[in-house]
Amino acid sequence: MIVLKNRRFGLLWGSQLLSNLGNWLMIVAVPVHVYAMTGSTMSSGFAFVAQTLPAIAFAPLAGVLADRWDRRLIMISADALRMVIVLALILVNDPSMLWLLYAAMFGESAIGHFFQPAARAVVPAIVGRGADLEAANSWNTIASGVVRLVGAPVGGALYALVGFDGLVVMDSVTYLVSAVLIFGMGRVSVEAPPEHMSSSWLAGFWPQVREGLAFLIGHPVLRATLVVSGLFLLANAALNVLLVPYVIGVLGGDASDVGVLMAALGGGFLASAYVGNVLSRSGRLRLPFTGCLLAIAVCFAGLFLIHHFTAALVFIGLAGLPGGSLLMLVQVQVQRQTPDQQLGRASSAFSAVEMAATVAGGAIGSVAGQHLSLTLTVWLVIVVLAISAGTAALLLPPRVVTQTEVPTARAPATAREGAS
Repeated sequence: MIVLKNRRFGLLWGSQLLSNLGNWLMIVAVPVHVYAMTGSTMSSGFAFVAQTLPAIAFAPLAGVLADRWDRRLIMISADALRMVIVLALILVNDPSMLWLLYAAMFGESAIGHFFQPAARAVVPAIVGRGADLEAANSWNTIASGVVRLVGAPVGGALYALVGFDGLVVMDSVTYLVSAVLIFGMGRVSVEAPPEHMSSSWLAGFWPQVREGLAFLIGHPVLRATLVVSGLFLLANAALNVLLVPYVIGVLGGDASDVGVLMAALGGGFLASAYVGNVLSRSGRLRLPFTGCLLAIAVCFAGLFLIHHFTAALVFIGLAGLPGGSLLMLVQVQVQRQTPDQQLGRASSAFSAVEMAATVAGGAIGSVAGQHLSLTLTVWLVIVVLAISAGTAALLLPPRVVTQTEVPTARAPATAREGAS
C-alpha cells in the first residue's frame, strides 16, 4: 500500500483525510444551520456559493506560488490560517449575522485554494508519474469516500448533540493536526523554475498565469477534459444546493437524514477508488467519461424525482460510483499530462474554470430552486448532464497516450526530492 510504502505520501494523505473530515462535518451543519435560521433555499444555497467563489479569484495566484515557493510551507500556512478563520462561525447565531458566516466561509475557502494546487503538485513529486500515480489517486478517492461515509452522518449526529459551535471547534482542530502531519513530511523540492521566473514573481505574475493557461488550452486532452468537467460540475453544484431543502422540505427529513444520504454517497466513492483505477489504467478516455456522466444523470433523476427516502438513499449511493471515478480520471490526466514546472499553474487554472462552473451552478440552483418547481429544476439539470456526456463523446479521444508512450520532447521532467 502506497500510504505505508511512501512515508511522505502517507503523511500527506493523513493530513488531507483529517482536514477534509472536518470540512464534511460542516458541509451538513452549515446549510442546515442557515436553513434553520432563515427557512430560505436561496440563503442556504449562497452559503455553498461563498465556499466555491474564491477559487476564481485566488486560483491564479495560488498556482504561481505553488510553482515558485516551498509547497510544504504553503500547505502548513494555509492550515494554520484556516484553523483561525473557521472559529469566526461561532459568532453566527441569527440571520443578521449571515454576512459573517459568508465572509468566514469565503476566507476559509480562499486560503484552501492556496493549499490545493500545492498538494496536487506535490503528489507526482513524491510518487512519480507511473503506476504509483494511479495508486495515490485511488487512495485519495478512498479518503474522499471515507470522509463522506463517516463525516456526513457524524456531522448530522453531532449537530444535534453538540450544536453548531461544537462542530466549528472540531473543524478548527483538524486543521491544526493536518499542519503537524505535513510538517513531518520534510522538504520536497522540485526543479528550479525557468529563467524567466527567476525575477520578482509579482512583476511576472500575469505572464506566468498566461503561460499555465496557454499550456492547458493548447493541450487537446486537457482542454476537452476541462470542458466536460466544467459542464458536469455546473450540474452537480445546482443539485447540491437543492439537496438539503429537498430532504427537509419534500421528504420531511432532518440533519441526520442529510448525513445518512451523504454517507451513502461516501460508500459509492469508496467503490469508485477501484473502478476509477481500472478505468484510468485502461488508457481509454472517451468511453469512461461518457459512461460515467450518463450513469450520474440516471442516478440524479432517481434521487430527486422519486420522492421517497429509500429511493434517495439508493440512488445517491449509486451516484458516488461514477462520480468518484470521473473525478479521479480528471485528476490523473491533469497530473500526468502536465510537466512539474507548470503543474501548480495549470492545476490552478483548471480548478478556477471548474470552480467558476461550480459557482454558476450553485447560484443557478439557488435561484431556480426558489422560483421554479423542484421537478422542472431537476429536469433542466439532467439536460445539462446529458449535454456533458455528448460533449465527452465528441471531444475526447478514444484513448490517451500512457506515460511510456509520451514522446521524449514532451515528457514531464522528473522532480528531485530534497532532504527530509
